Amino acid sequence: MKSANMKSMIGTLALGLFLQPTVGWSSRAVTAPITGTVTAAPSNNSIEVDRRTYHVKANSAAAKTLSNFYVGETVDMVLDGPPNAPEVTSIMQHPGS
Repeated sequence: MKSANMKSMIGTLALGLFLQPTVGWSSRAVTAPITGTVTAAPSNNSIEVDRRTYHVKANSAAAKTLSNFYVGETVDMVLDGPPNAPEVTSIMQHPGS
């Protein structure tokens, strides 16, 4: 009886160690970057790329670098959130532009 109880405890401990939060993050879907041209000067919380306005997630890497982009620049953006209301989490200048 003690042997079966010990195996159960070891199995539970091993399962708990393997199912850390990093395991959940590894199954998270990552969207492909969007490439486009900035068509309006970025404001505090949004940027317009190819005549479409995108909301920038607060305190994200995109929010910190938003003031570095100008009209006419080609940028790559990574979005996160639900399909009906995505937010820009990362924005960078497109290589070669």
